[in-house]
Amino acid sequence: MKVLLVSSNLHSQFPACFPNAVGALSAYLVREGHEIRPLHLARKRDFRKVGPALREFRPDVVGISAVTCETPIIAPVAKEARAWSATVPILVGGIHAIVAPETVFEVPEVDGLCYGEGEVAFAEYLRRLERNDDPLGCPNFYFRVAGEMRRNPPVPFIEDLDSLPMMDRSVADLQEVINANNGTINLIFSRGCPWTCQFCCNHHIKRMQPGTYARVISVPNVMAELRKLAANYRFRHVLFRDDTFTWNREWAMEFVQAYKKEFSYPFDVFSRVDCLDDGMIDALAEAGCRHIFLGLDSGNDYIRNKVLNKEQLNEDLFRVTDRMQEKGIIPMISNIVGLPYETPEMFNDTVEINKRLHRNKVVFSPSCGACPKIWVFTPWPGSDLYKLCKKEGWLQEEPTSAKVYRESVLEMPTFPRKEIDRQFRTFRYRVYKDKHPLHALLFLMYDSRPVQAVFERIPMGAMGTVRETFLAALNPVRRREVLGRVLRLVKSDQRA
Repeated sequence: MKVLLVSSNLHSQFPACFPNAVGALSAYLVREGHEIRPLHLARKRDFRKVGPALREFRPDVVGISAVTCETPIIAPVAKEARAWSATVPILVGGIHAIVAPETVFEVPEVDGLCYGEGEVAFAEYLRRLERNDDPLGCPNFYFRVAGEMRRNPPVPFIEDLDSLPMMDRSVADLQEVINANNGTINLIFSRGCPWTCQFCCNHHIKRMQPGTYARVISVPNVMAELRKLAANYRFRHVLFRDDTFTWNREWAMEFVQAYKKEFSYPFDVFSRVDCLDDGMIDALAEAGCRHIFLGLDSGNDYIRNKVLNKEQLNEDLFRVTDRMQEKGIIPMISNIVGLPYETPEMFNDTVEINKRLHRNKVVFSPSCGACPKIWVFTPWPGSDLYKLCKKEGWLQEEPTSAKVYRESVLEMPTFPRKEIDRQFRTFRYRVYKDKHPLHALLFLMYDSRPVQAVFERIPMGAMGTVRETFLAALNPVRRREVLGRVLRLVKSDQRA
């Protein structure tokens, strides 16, 4: 069967990102003998490619993958596909299809959606279609039947990730994504998460299918893929984007031992303070880990542990970050403003903890830029906090674009939207102003609404240059590196 797989990052907070879900699905379907045409919409003008792709490829099925902030692509792509063919099945997958299927079926051209892991379910759908069997009974799908949504039973989560083929890296221009991320390649080698943070939809997704939710690819297979990537792409830094890289301690320790024997790329990981003991931190440092992203989220104990269900204490955070810095690993702290029941006074606790954590230096990462990170709270569909915000009447609009990371969609009596915006745009200034006043002023400018409005208009291809320039302005080490590179280019031009 011929399948057109459409994905997008037009509305993402991270415009330079690789569509991992589509890459995984494409690799599996190709192994099953199907012909796949990926179409990744990285720029608005890429919509012009949808019509020609349909007419030239003539797919048997059109698949659209979308997270919540990418849902605006579903309707125009589906309408274009339906205009091309009155009968081609139009299916939707991705996180949003799992957590909010009813909103997907608001697009009348959509015939069905996959509500969990897509490999096995999509392959079964194509198998039935190819054999002229009824595909409407295919598991892990919702279908539109007689004008109503019909949910079929789920299949189990794929237990053995090693049974899957390596991800298809051709579904988007990976080298362009690497370049736009300042030479960093973003990789994921696990699925699922063991925790139930209330702002996340993981606890909803893990209930959708039976079986084990949190899983990892074996270290030998991870190493094999890293070798292939190193041979085919140019990058100088690695960001492992797994939700919690060290949740499986045995796997993480095996990985760092294998990695340091073969690779010298510095790398960053995401983790939690309760998954980082001294031995784990030491092993990561020896293998080349430069930054560890930690979700503080809120510096207020009540908000973090009772509202968000993080189950983490400030003293544990200080213990872990102090050990990290002793070993040369820089903590990258992620924070959220405008959480349910939060007040400006509570958010000040977040500011004060970040002052303590960043008292010695201004923090940078080649993979994600300057820190501490600050996000405006977004109640994503599928999370318990989304239901709470709907129930309380705080939700003013649905979160369907990346602007929700910078602008609140809530109106709460304890924390008005205007005050959330003010706290968001002055957060890093307040963190650094006492110890690093010059950098604080640069952050005040960088986080201002006019400057961010300019950045939003920068094409993805130029994003790496813009980020590198900003890092150079703030970081003396990066400044020397960039200036040295410019001087070398000037000298080579003079010789030519």
